[in-house]
Amino acid sequence: VNAQKHRSLAMSAGSEILRKWAASNLLPQVSVSADGMQLSCNGETINDANSEEAKVHVEADGKSCDYTLASIYLQIVKPEQRLLDYRKVCKQYQVKDGVKPIDKPIVLAYFLQAAAAAPSSQAPASAATTRPAAPAPDKHKREKRHKHKKDKHRHKDGKRRHSSSSAGRGEQSSAQKKKPKTIDNAKLMANLGTVVGKRSAAATSAAVADVGSVSEAEIKARRELHAVLSCAGFGVSAELLQEHRNKTAEILSWEIPVGNSASILQAAPGKDLSNILEMYLETINPSKKKGSSGASSRSQHRGTQLGSSSRSGSRPHLVGQKPIIVLPKGMTAPLTLINAHEFFGKRQFVPRDLMQKQQAGRAKAAIVTTFSRKVNARLGGGTVEYELIDNPKQRLKSAKDWDRVVAIVALGASWQFKDWPGIYSNPVHLFSKTFGFYVGMEGAKIPKDILQWAVTRTTLSRDKRGLDSVTYASFWNGLDEFMAIHKPEMLPQDTPM
Repeated sequence: VNAQKHRSLAMSAGSEILRKWAASNLLPQVSVSADGMQLSCNGETINDANSEEAKVHVEADGKSCDYTLASIYLQIVKPEQRLLDYRKVCKQYQVKDGVKPIDKPIVLAYFLQAAAAAPSSQAPASAATTRPAAPAPDKHKREKRHKHKKDKHRHKDGKRRHSSSSAGRGEQSSAQKKKPKTIDNAKLMANLGTVVGKRSAAATSAAVADVGSVSEAEIKARRELHAVLSCAGFGVSAELLQEHRNKTAEILSWEIPVGNSASILQAAPGKDLSNILEMYLETINPSKKKGSSGASSRSQHRGTQLGSSSRSGSRPHLVGQKPIIVLPKGMTAPLTLINAHEFFGKRQFVPRDLMQKQQAGRAKAAIVTTFSRKVNARLGGGTVEYELIDNPKQRLKSAKDWDRVVAIVALGASWQFKDWPGIYSNPVHLFSKTFGFYVGMEGAKIPKDILQWAVTRTTLSRDKRGLDSVTYASFWNGLDEFMAIHKPEMLPQDTPM
């Protein structure tokens, strides 16, 4: 009991010593032992400062708490330090009862009193023992945040006053608004001249003022530099061109001409392109016959008609017949018999599932499988009626029926033609007799078989319906050219004389 009383009296004396150091601004000079047990300053020492059995009872503002003197010292030596920094210092000096944030105001009020608002900027001096490492002060940051809050409130108050005052004089301010002044070209050039004149005068005055501080050698170097950078002497005249004509010709002789507009259009040596010219002439002059009287003539219809029905090689059974476009039956194909009429006849792609929903709400009606289209005037004009089918094996019974097939929309798998008769079951021979067309959705992978077949490939956008016309034009441009060359009998015929 006597030892406990003695320790209590010692801690009370230590508490008073610590308060005295704080009042005398001696806290930065206090030395702390490595274990936090001793606090020393100016010959005075506080022992058992870090003993759990010798805590100090602190009271302030009607509140109280108990901490060791070492814990209290590490807190009051730097009142503004962050909690994390304080915890690190306590760990360094083996202090286990760090001051809690809720008790910090009590400790500061008891030991520092008025000095709590003015923390010392110095760190504790090092003696024979090690003292705590004080973190950098953050008072400036707190002051900066406080100032920012005050500016923010001041800005809000000013904005509120401005809005209330501007509401009353809204009409007056609008009436006082001046119309923008117009400026013509003459006034604009005059203003530019004034500005340039002022700049020139300022530059001249600066140069004159600078002459006294620049050496003669530097002035000479500046003049030479200005002479080099000047554009004087670089004008092109007839005399100058005549003087350097020979040198120009020599430079041009070193050039290697790649070609011109005429040479690029010339055919390679040994290549005969006369058949292209013949086809072109027959297209623009379908009434004229080419070749001798004994030879078989070329097409006589508008475009590239291959001959009259009385000549050998003609197919009179195709004249006046509807050309057939065969569509796939696959569920994954973008174009099937359900939505083909909307695309080929109306230039608009409607997804298959959407077409099925639209037809589900209507009375049951047959799918439209025929449509008419005007032939390009370049091929003679007129109107052709086309037929759409997806079951050629059932619809086409004879070779003449199969002759009517002009286009096939490929699905991308060879099983599409598995049960077709004769050469029509072989995709290689099939697309040499008809116009092959493959259409896929944007971003979809192209089937490998399609890459090996002679088909025109294109895509449909998933959401940009304005691009449907591009795919539409790609199909009809290719089909028109194919029919003009391979099946002209199915195009509009000339009226007999």
